[in-house]
Amino acid sequence: MSEQRQYKRFKVDLFGINGKMTFARDVKIIDLSLGGVALKAERRLNINSEYTLKMEGKEKVLMVKGIVVWSIIHESIKDSSGNIIPIYTTGMKFIDVSNDKKNEIVHFIEDQEQDIAQEIFSLSDLRLHVRIQFDTPKKAFLNFHDNYEVKKISLSGMLMESQDALEIESRLPMEISLTEDKSIKFTGRVASCLLTKDQDIKNYDIGVEFLDLSDKDREILHEFISALESKDTGSSSQ
Repeated sequence: MSEQRQYKRFKVDLFGINGKMTFARDVKIIDLSLGGVALKAERRLNINSEYTLKMEGKEKVLMVKGIVVWSIIHESIKDSSGNIIPIYTTGMKFIDVSNDKKNEIVHFIEDQEQDIAQEIFSLSDLRLHVRIQFDTPKKAFLNFHDNYEVKKISLSGMLMESQDALEIESRLPMEISLTEDKSIKFTGRVASCLLTKDQDIKNYDIGVEFLDLSDKDREILHEFISALESKDTGSSSQ
């Protein structure tokens, strides 16, 4: 974040400034029904939290919203650096399923297991109870939001705290609520990620560069930074 050092950074950790970021993570589908799905993921999904799942089939793509009803550690693996990564098995219940969406799910399952689906889905009253299990887990993508706390901010970036590590040079859609009625949206480029510990609690200090700010959001950020500068100047002169 060397290019950001031209801008003064202000500590804002006492202001309670929070933000959210949008992730798209690879997951593996274990089994699927009209009512929900079981999947494997490299992070624990929060119970009762809502996620959007994108599944790619042989010829069809299915996007459906679901809520997590259970999540347990299934196994652990080592990454290329020797770090232990827990693998979670999670059950999700589909929500806001219209009749059209139900038909999409049925056709998607038929696309995966044509012979089984033709036999089972003629029994319309049993559709909710039928679950197709995959011999080889199907690849899918999970879209979800995660929250973070802003510790320092400047005109070009911020230092944030998160419970999850972020990959250096990754880019994520982000948002910051600067005040009760003003927020900014941008693409965040991860410039640094440092593990910190407070007793047994692990967090990460993550340096983020602001990219793709709209003119309006850039103006809001300038106003916020100017207010911090005025307050800082007033404190220094006392």
